[in-house]
Amino acid sequence: MNAHDLYIEATRRGLSLEPAGEFLAVRPKGKCPPDFAEVLRQHKRNIMDFLEAQSADLRPDEIPWLNVARQIMDGEFDGANRSTVESLTIGLRSIAHPLCRRAVERLGNHSIRP
Repeated sequence: MNAHDLYIEATRRGLSLEPAGEFLAVRPKGKCPPDFAEVLRQHKRNIMDFLEAQSADLRPDEIPWLNVARQIMDGEFDGANRSTVESLTIGLRSIAHPLCRRAVERLGNHSIRP
């Protein structure tokens, strides 16, 4: 199941999903069966990205870029070669989200390998 499907399933079950800092809030808490709670835990990051993208009016194809932007901000692409940096920049620069903007800026400020 993808994040959208899980969101729909949660809604069908009468649950509300919303980000609460780094946590995924499920309300009402007592109404979520343990097996479904475990599925939500396993897919938490994707659900959080989906909810964030939904609130920022991002297109579905832009959602995965939020995770890439986080990786860039965490330094996972520091020292990447020019081709990788250019590909990441092309993918991120058209996404109107503050995290993506900061990631593009960070890519431009770091030294890259030839």
